[in-house]
Amino acid sequence: MSKPLGLLFYTAPDAKRNQWFIQQLCDRAESEGLSLRLCITDEGFPADVRPCFALNRSRIAAVSEYCEGTLRIPVFNSTQVTAVTNDKYRTHCFLRTHGLPTADTVLIRQDADAAGLIPPLIAKPADGHGGAGVALLSDPNALKQAMQTMQRPFLLQKLMQTGWDLRVYVLGGQIYASVLRTSERDFRSNFSLGGAAQLYQPDAQIRQLVQQVLEILPLDFAGIDFLRSPDGGYVIGEIEDAVGCRMLYALTDLDPAGDLIRMIADRLSARK
Repeated sequence: MSKPLGLLFYTAPDAKRNQWFIQQLCDRAESEGLSLRLCITDEGFPADVRPCFALNRSRIAAVSEYCEGTLRIPVFNSTQVTAVTNDKYRTHCFLRTHGLPTADTVLIRQDADAAGLIPPLIAKPADGHGGAGVALLSDPNALKQAMQTMQRPFLLQKLMQTGWDLRVYVLGGQIYASVLRTSERDFRSNFSLGGAAQLYQPDAQIRQLVQQVLEILPLDFAGIDFLRSPDGGYVIGEIEDAVGCRMLYALTDLDPAGDLIRMIADRLSARK
C-alpha cells in the first residue's frame, strides 16, 4: 500500500537556503507513514501524482488556493493564513478589524504622500520577511529620501521599542515555544541579522493575545511576533506564515520538523 503523498512547496531561493530543514521534513514524513515531494513553485504543479495534502512553505497564497480549490486537499497553512500574513498591511488591517493591537501603519501607494507622518518611523516592504528591506527613518530627511527611493507600495509604521521582539511559535493551535530576540547594535532584532535570542516564558497578556489571534486565524504552524509599545503593553508586529526554525534548533531540544509532520499526520487520520 502506497504512503499518502504530500506536496512540499518552496520557492527556488528558499529551497536552496533550507535544504537541511526540507530533508528533515521528508525524513520525518517517512517515519510517520507519509511521503513528501518537494515542488518548486516556478516549475508548476506536478501532473503525475495524486497528492493527499500539501505543506506550503512558499508564502504564495495561489499555491494553497489551487490545492484547496482544485485538488481538494488540505493545505498547511491554509489559503486564508497565507493570503493574510504575507501582506503586512492586510495583516495590520485584519488584526485591527478584530480589535487586536498593532502599531499605527500607513500604506504608501503610488499616489500617496507622507503628510502628517512624523519620524521616527519604520519603513518596510509590504511583502517582506526576515527584516529584509526594513529601514529606520529617524528624521524628516530620512523620511523624504524613503518617499523618493523606496519601491512602492511600502509601509510606514510608528516606531516601537527598538531591538526587542518576542516570537511566539504556534503549532496545531497551541503555543509551541517562545523566543525573545534582542539587539544592542540594530533597531531590528532578527536572529538572522545577528540579534541575540533566548527562550522566554510568555506572560498572561501575550498568551491572551495569542489565543485571540488563533480564534480568528487558523494557524497550523506559524510565528506571531510581538513588539513593546512605548505607551506600554504589546502590539503584534507581524505573523510569519513559513516561519523559520533555526532559533528553535539552536536553543531547544524540540524537533519542529517532526512535530509539524506529526500534527499533519494526526489531522489526516482524523479526516478518515
